[in-house]
Amino acid sequence: MSIPASTSALDLAVTHLNAPVGDVLTRSDLCQALRIGSLSPVQHQTAAALVTYLFVEIDPQLIIRCVNELRSGLAQANGLYEETLKARAPRVPAWENAVRHLL
Repeated sequence: MSIPASTSALDLAVTHLNAPVGDVLTRSDLCQALRIGSLSPVQHQTAAALVTYLFVEIDPQLIIRCVNELRSGLAQANGLYEETLKARAPRVPAWENAVRHLL
């Protein structure tokens, strides 16, 4: 399914991640985590747990759209991915394959 380009990728990602728990994760939380490449700016424990599963739950192309919306870099996003692995999130071959040639 194609997502219209006018739809904010960040809003889609936040809405999807919040679906099981309600409005816990904010757009700002996700933006900061992707920009910095770390979970550290996400203060709420449940929101941080949601960001930990960003790469598991969200299609790599949508994450790349989020990064582009932020005018951030894939290196920071991949840094966040690496940090989620340290937090015991599972490896995501789809993400790894999608960014392998871009980093």
